[in-house]
Amino acid sequence: MDQNSKDNTIPSLQCGGQDYLSEKEDVPEAIEATEDKIIRLLYELEDKSSSLRDDVAYLLRTLAKRRKEINILINALKHEDSIIRKNAAYILGNIREPLAVEPLIEILNDEDADVRGEVVRTLGAIRDDRAIEPLIKTFHDECREVRGWAASALTKIGFSAVDPLIAALDEDNNNIRMNATWALGHIEDSAEKAVAPITGVLDDDNDEVRFYAAEALGIYMDIRTVLTLLDSLRNDLDESVRWKIIEALGFIKDKRAVKPLFEALANEDAGIRRKIVEVLSFLGDKGAIVELLNSLKYDEDPGVRWRAAESLMHLDEELAIGPLIVALNDEDAGVVRKAVQLLGRIGDQRAIQPLTEMKKEELDITIFKRVEEALDNITKRFGVISQDNL
Repeated sequence: MDQNSKDNTIPSLQCGGQDYLSEKEDVPEAIEATEDKIIRLLYELEDKSSSLRDDVAYLLRTLAKRRKEINILINALKHEDSIIRKNAAYILGNIREPLAVEPLIEILNDEDADVRGEVVRTLGAIRDDRAIEPLIKTFHDECREVRGWAASALTKIGFSAVDPLIAALDEDNNNIRMNATWALGHIEDSAEKAVAPITGVLDDDNDEVRFYAAEALGIYMDIRTVLTLLDSLRNDLDESVRWKIIEALGFIKDKRAVKPLFEALANEDAGIRRKIVEVLSFLGDKGAIVELLNSLKYDEDPGVRWRAAESLMHLDEELAIGPLIVALNDEDAGVVRKAVQLLGRIGDQRAIQPLTEMKKEELDITIFKRVEEALDNITKRFGVISQDNL
């Protein structure tokens, strides 16, 4: 259905020649919104025209200010057509109707995953504590997306969901523990209660549970978790979990992590080494400079080398200039581009000559442009002219 047919779609909801679908005003009591008409509008929410869908949603929200229409929408949650059930839940979520909470909970086991997904999103929008336990039970759902939306809904309900979610960490089901862990990490002010239970699941048998536990501890930024995180960094066998632990240590910014991260640089895979050299700059310990210099000079992975260059600059711009100039001769174009960019950002005159010499070489166009930008930045800063322009 196209936009031009809108007036013919729901003529029965016009009053006195005025189209309330487009005027966006309160619907007068004179408009009789029967069940058939509301069902028809719920179908219109599937129209290909986004403009029509927006108008229909607005009209339904406006109609749903009245108890009669609210009841029609609630009854539509049991309609035989899954499209109607889904869209009725959607509108009830739009208006955050508390009367709909129990009827919505009753259809959390709907046969259609799209309906279940809309129901959990709506319960999150309404933010009623009655939905907490039913939403946690939804972590059993066969559809991963529905489980994720349920976890997100619980974060919107907020702090009152914390204790039930902590209790769910002891469940045998992996999906329950995983989604409970994620949700606890994303509920504002949950850290005081949740930090100890979340730390406890860092040794969970399930990789995803441990991953989200590390993520949550990074969000909490509690220094009491550092030693446990470091122990997990040494012992966890899953790369993605170790990566998340390193990220968490970077957020916490405790210098006790520096030496263990040095040790991890010697034997981890490239993805882990990249994250370590990045995080070392967050920790602000200049004792990391030697390790970063070694990584910039000797690491076989270009991604590690250019991240080491950036971390060096963050820790000590003055000391980084020489190694960055050397890195202009790196065999990897990405490392060279990053070295040029960082030298331009630092803006030291010592970089003018090597950058000017580079312009005489046959360069990749992206590197050439970076060199020009860096020289322009340095020369403008000091009011000098590069040798290339003499």
